[in-house]
Amino acid sequence: MTLKITSADAQWQPKYFAVITGLFCGLYMISSALVSKMIDVHGVVTSAAIIIFPICAIITDILTEVYGFNRARQAIWTVLACTILFAIFTQIAIILPPAGFWPHQDGFAAIFASTYRIALAACAAWIVGEFSNSFVVSKMKIFQNARHMAVRFISSTVVGQFLDTIVFFTIAFAGTMSWKNLFWTMLSSWVLKVAYEIVALPLSVPITNLVKKWEGIEHFDRQELHIV
Repeated sequence: MTLKITSADAQWQPKYFAVITGLFCGLYMISSALVSKMIDVHGVVTSAAIIIFPICAIITDILTEVYGFNRARQAIWTVLACTILFAIFTQIAIILPPAGFWPHQDGFAAIFASTYRIALAACAAWIVGEFSNSFVVSKMKIFQNARHMAVRFISSTVVGQFLDTIVFFTIAFAGTMSWKNLFWTMLSSWVLKVAYEIVALPLSVPITNLVKKWEGIEHFDRQELHIV
């Protein structure tokens, strides 16, 4: 199947963008629920969100590769709005009086009490990490003339997740652990995210090509890019 080449958003209308954006938001909300738990995997300490968060970064790659930076931007801002709402409503849920027969109020509050700080960290990291990830994919695709998709997926993850990890862990956990432990936690998380991206390439690249086929488009961002 021959794909139509486009260089501006106005030249085509996506069919499945809303579906992928919805999946994107749902997966990130799962990540937000898991992020406060720290896990130890054979001596490697990181957040439990590592099991789901890299998939969000992969979807960012797919959104940018297929739909371009400006449309990916809409999905990124939508996730940010969902993160803020998640923080607001979990705090409301903590404040609301528990039912007399429900014994888990203290546990619920302990898990979500840090939501404000976590949400601030997540929002800042999300903006920095995802926009840099998307920008790298967008520019590399033009430079590579759409070849070597795996290279730009890995490169964008290296850059985006490096910035995301530093911003998130610094804001979310600085002062709650030693700087040494914080450094190694950040490093291990970043390495795991990049490794996750590499391991997922046999899945992410074919899925991206499939979505391109469904859309019938090979889109290049030869247009003005906007953050907002």
